[in-house]
Amino acid sequence: MRVLAFSHDISLALELVSAGNSLGDVSLLITSDQEKSSEEIMGPNELLICKEIESSDQEGLVELLSSLGKEYEVLLLSGDRRGRELVGQIAQRIGGSAAVDVSSLKESNGKLVIERMTFGGKAIAIEEMSIPAVISIQKGKFKPIEGLKPSIREVKLSNFERRIELVEKREKPKVGVPLDKADIVVAVGRGFRKKEDLKLAYELADVLGGVVGSTRPLAADLKWMPEEVWIGISGVRIAPKLLIVIGASGQQQFAAGIMDSGIVVAVNTDSKAPIFEHSDYGVVMDLYQFIPILVEKLREHKGA
Repeated sequence: MRVLAFSHDISLALELVSAGNSLGDVSLLITSDQEKSSEEIMGPNELLICKEIESSDQEGLVELLSSLGKEYEVLLLSGDRRGRELVGQIAQRIGGSAAVDVSSLKESNGKLVIERMTFGGKAIAIEEMSIPAVISIQKGKFKPIEGLKPSIREVKLSNFERRIELVEKREKPKVGVPLDKADIVVAVGRGFRKKEDLKLAYELADVLGGVVGSTRPLAADLKWMPEEVWIGISGVRIAPKLLIVIGASGQQQFAAGIMDSGIVVAVNTDSKAPIFEHSDYGVVMDLYQFIPILVEKLREHKGA
């Protein structure tokens, strides 16, 4: 099978190359803003460079990948929000099958067989996809591989008429170390009564040298937290060495995003909360009593 891969994040793109190598020859597409990384890219058989668009140009990428996709059996995209958005659009354009958050893939009798989580992470679905197939790969499931330097081919957009006009670009405020790369994460849930009380979680994260993440209600519904730190099957999947979950019940949507975590500590007043099923240590106590004491003890320990 011929495989085409793309991600706006070069580190994720190299994971896609590793995933695609089990199927056949892999071509990796990079855009004008990614060209500076071309000398460091090893592993794909071919490097396609488009100097006409940037990795943030979603409309241009849909057009280009849909056009190039006719030459390939499988298109691989990263399992982040931007990759998942591209999957459906491109599959529709090329008349292909689509799947997201794939953790394993192989060829069988001319078809693509994939594995991915289902039922909120409680089961693994094995699915057979027709060709061409457009899929997003779950982050962290494939490690970048060493390989030979790829051949290089420049590709262009042809007869492309834009329907979207870019009016303005604004950078989102930085939220520190990305959640999926952090060793220590403090996750907050609806147990916090008001937004100002989240300072307790930030104090704990600060003393531990970690970052703060959020459940869906605090990010999507209440808007207390930025969407970039929303943990769950529809948000960010994390795998820290230490995860402290404070005031979150641990429903399936959230639990699916923490499956690969190391040590999990849960703090909740409800001893029957689902989060305790996913925890190594559980504290049944009011977070407003427990967290200040924990922060104080940790600071005393650091000062000793």
